[in-house]
Amino acid sequence: MNVVKRRERYQNGSLTIESRKRGSDVWVLRWQNGRFRPKKILGSVKELTKAGAQKQAREFLHLAFSEKVEHGDSVTVVAVQTPPAPTVADFAAQLREEELGPNSGRAEKPRKAYLSILENYILPKWGSYDVTSIKTKEVADWLKSLPLANGSKAKLREVFSKIFRHAMYNQIYKENPIALVRQKRKKDNQPEILEGSEILATLRQLEEVRPVHTAFLIGSLMGLRRSEIFGLKWRDVDFDRSILHIRRSYVDGVEGNGKNDGSKRPLPVPSQVLEALNTLKASSKYAADDDWVFASDFHFGKKPLWPGTLWRRNVIPALARAGITKPNLGWHTLRRSFASLLLSEGANLRTSMELMRHSTAEMTLGTYAQSVGRDNRSASERVASSIFTVPGSDPFVTQMEIGGVS
Repeated sequence: MNVVKRRERYQNGSLTIESRKRGSDVWVLRWQNGRFRPKKILGSVKELTKAGAQKQAREFLHLAFSEKVEHGDSVTVVAVQTPPAPTVADFAAQLREEELGPNSGRAEKPRKAYLSILENYILPKWGSYDVTSIKTKEVADWLKSLPLANGSKAKLREVFSKIFRHAMYNQIYKENPIALVRQKRKKDNQPEILEGSEILATLRQLEEVRPVHTAFLIGSLMGLRRSEIFGLKWRDVDFDRSILHIRRSYVDGVEGNGKNDGSKRPLPVPSQVLEALNTLKASSKYAADDDWVFASDFHFGKKPLWPGTLWRRNVIPALARAGITKPNLGWHTLRRSFASLLLSEGANLRTSMELMRHSTAEMTLGTYAQSVGRDNRSASERVASSIFTVPGSDPFVTQMEIGGVS
């Protein structure tokens, strides 16, 4: 009688303790399974002693790799059972727990965007797939078939790739099939921007609504993101040195960190913005250091004004009165406009990157057309001057009567 025995992949594995963001530390078992290095949480260190965890590990591995014997006339096959390969949903669950939780330290808006992409796009299509079956071309064809803008498709690819990068970082998988997926980010149609004359005309229409006027002014002359404008507190404004510190964001009612470390660089404040902030602070009921710059009366100063509501109720009518009919304008239009004005005013690329707080030149040039240096301040002031010295226009008067927010 012949005996054929497959090579046994059973290993003792490794037993370690891992910290959790919530709750006590846990015992974690890892073992090698071909290209994978799966892990299993055995229990918390409060519930299991080391000896108890080792016993559970041995029992689990024994069951996972137990032999199955088949009897035949001339052959006995000793097969070794191996755990099934993890699915995309398995990897995504680890990413969600370890990097996308409420206390992950990630800014709230991108965190919610990542979770939305996982739940609405990646998991419904790919969640049940064995990770070994994911093919680069199949993912590329799927992205091509989606009725989304190039930027949105690029974000889907980024999140999908992050699932595998997280698995590689934790040494439970060795490949990233999404890394070779090609997806352009550039928009087919360039988004609208506002010219200097259009910004000035809109500001004049907002003179009676001082908080909205000031917010629009900050976005236009400094290029701040919407979340950064409405996340400002008075202690972030250094009136003596004309510097603004970006220390937090405010998105959908949630206060969080900035988008990244580069976003927290201090910025020079043009004189027009500084004067507008002084005027706003002098008239505000909420002017303490820890008060919001754009505090809401409705919430008794405990929360800032809601940017979407301000744009809809105040800015859109002001644009219409100014004769501006460009489609799809929003707070982010002001950031794009600022980037374009920087370059048109001759600011060098490095200065533009620093004022926009971008990490790459591609982001500054492609997506948009710690110290505050002399070049930065000069470029920022040139943008302000280009807006407020439009040929044929009267000098802008900043000391206006302050109106309420409708």
